[in-house]
Amino acid sequence: MRFVEYDDFGNLFNRSQLDQTVSAAARVAATGGVVVVYVHGWKHSAEPGDDDLMEFHMAMQHARTVYRKLSPSGKREILGIYVGWRGQSLEVPLLNNITFWNRKSTAQAVGDGAPFELFRKLANLRHDHPTSRLVLVGHSFGAAILYSSVAHSIMAQIVDDPEPGPGATTGESTLNDPKRWDMVVLINPAFEAMQLRPHLSLARSRNYLENQLPHLIMITTEGDWATRYFFPAGRYIHSMLNDYDDVESAAMYRSAVGHYIPFITHQLAVVPACPSPRIANDAVVDGRRLNQPPAGPKSKYTCFNDARTMFSEPRKKADGSADVPAVQLTRCEEAYDCARVAGEHFMEAPADMPIWNIRATREVMDDHSDIWNPTMHSLMVQLLLSIVERGTPAVTVPSTPAQTPVANLSAP
Repeated sequence: MRFVEYDDFGNLFNRSQLDQTVSAAARVAATGGVVVVYVHGWKHSAEPGDDDLMEFHMAMQHARTVYRKLSPSGKREILGIYVGWRGQSLEVPLLNNITFWNRKSTAQAVGDGAPFELFRKLANLRHDHPTSRLVLVGHSFGAAILYSSVAHSIMAQIVDDPEPGPGATTGESTLNDPKRWDMVVLINPAFEAMQLRPHLSLARSRNYLENQLPHLIMITTEGDWATRYFFPAGRYIHSMLNDYDDVESAAMYRSAVGHYIPFITHQLAVVPACPSPRIANDAVVDGRRLNQPPAGPKSKYTCFNDARTMFSEPRKKADGSADVPAVQLTRCEEAYDCARVAGEHFMEAPADMPIWNIRATREVMDDHSDIWNPTMHSLMVQLLLSIVERGTPAVTVPSTPAQTPVANLSAP
């Protein structure tokens, strides 16, 4: 694992730290490996012993173990990069809650600063080595830093996405097209819904090929008290000084992106069992699902329940089988599809739209900091592996569905 650290103004602490990290990433990318970047959030740092640092380190070790278990013939290396900044400015329990808005301003400054250089250099490596993978993950204000740094690149990626038309094909033809990254995941992101507006507007206005994968995935739990209550309380004062054309704009400015219901695209919830193996856990070989669904509209459901991606040994049911939480992702296509987190809200958008703004129930994540629980850990590993194993010359994927039960991301 590598580290890159920044001060409160977005300046590098140590350039050699960045250079060594990029060099390590270049070696991994050249072999078709996977680079995973994590930007920590509020109340954390890169100090030895920090909870987030230790959790990320264990997550990378676990992802490597699971990957080799699910794909024994795979030869990819996995490199974790931990991006540190001063997310903890006051170390007194409870009193450190008052740093929320100070750290938000700092995160904005960091996101507008030098981290762009790191992300751009990593994106260039991804472009130069098409069989490699680049995954960017941010939590809380770390998600705000990451989004600020790559927002323009997200827009460019959507503009460049191929559209259906004469000569357009699906399948593996677009899998290795030059990409800036393979997945950006923002967990309990602490930034305004207004910042997502131009990207979502563009994404909803286009059509996509059937194998289009998401560029941006945001996951917010309804139990996130920090972004659900602290965030709008602070933004309300600032919003009074702004001029808005409509009521919706004021609400977007005051709400964190995961709590602005009109922008929710998916629901994430624990269910008793995955409803269908055809929806859940389809192996992907050469960019295609082994169990092809019937012809017709794309399913609005994807279910994740692979016991082998659990961080700890799952409990056993009475019949001896593993008691693994089934987590179902539902696209808000019709009224009440996402009733558990968004009431009757639904969104008219292309089924393959590459921006997912997911709202999760508290069974998935209990609160703002509950991102490393076993259910989320398993989900993130499955998301990572579904991006990694899309069929490339660098990797041979087992042809038996039972050995590769990773959900197909292109399903929702």
